[in-house]
Amino acid sequence: MPRFFARHAATLFFPMALILYDFAAYLSTDLIQPGIINVVRDFNADVSLAPAAVSLYLAGGMALQWLLGPLSDRIGRRPVLITGALIFTLACAATMFTTSMTQFLIARAIQGTSICFIATVGYVTVQEAFGQTKGIKLMAIITSIVLIAPIIGPLSGAALMHFVHWKVLFAIIAVMGFISFVGLLLAMPETVKRGAVPFSAKSVFRDFRNVFCNRLFLFGAATISLSYIPMMSWVAVSPVILIDAGGLTTSQFAWTQVPVFGAVIVANAIVAR
Repeated sequence: MPRFFARHAATLFFPMALILYDFAAYLSTDLIQPGIINVVRDFNADVSLAPAAVSLYLAGGMALQWLLGPLSDRIGRRPVLITGALIFTLACAATMFTTSMTQFLIARAIQGTSICFIATVGYVTVQEAFGQTKGIKLMAIITSIVLIAPIIGPLSGAALMHFVHWKVLFAIIAVMGFISFVGLLLAMPETVKRGAVPFSAKSVFRDFRNVFCNRLFLFGAATISLSYIPMMSWVAVSPVILIDAGGLTTSQFAWTQVPVFGAVIVANAIVAR
């Protein structure tokens, strides 16, 4: 039995750790969504800064994309993704000690870098470690689980805020991040031979130049990016519209997210068929 678990540790635990990391990363936005107005009020900040919590998270999510791919090709997937999980965990933990809106937003931007690590390194490692067929199935599972975060997050956040301060929500996410960090540390396989490709800034820029000269890539990237604008805009501004201006309670607000993101889940299921 011990040999079985040792032999299949990557198969059993690496995907689970990555799923938890991915879910926690998205939950860091969705769980606090009903309480973002409370955050602004606690820091005596202008309510117009509430959407910035999402905007800076997304800014963090694109800040390191250009670097992590080439870096993981040179030094390996493991150290890069594990470092990302640790950074995310520490950023969530640091949020509990913020004393101003500026500090909170900086922490949110750092939390957003988790998207870079997951999308650039985590998903690639799944494909490399499990092959095309199993990799596609695992990616489908990961996507399905992540899709429920916008529904579970606001409902759970609203329920928890009846009993705990909003900073405790980030403590919960930090615990999830730490568990995923330990899981990756113990079970993540290395799929790239370290040092096989020497790092060269010139080659990195050449690769990016070639990619950005590819019209098919540009069209696909633009289409996907533009399709997310309405949904992310809603995530950013809906608390201001419905809670601050509309007078909804956090619980009422959380339930308004169910039909919105329920429709997204249904649409994805239809497209998948």
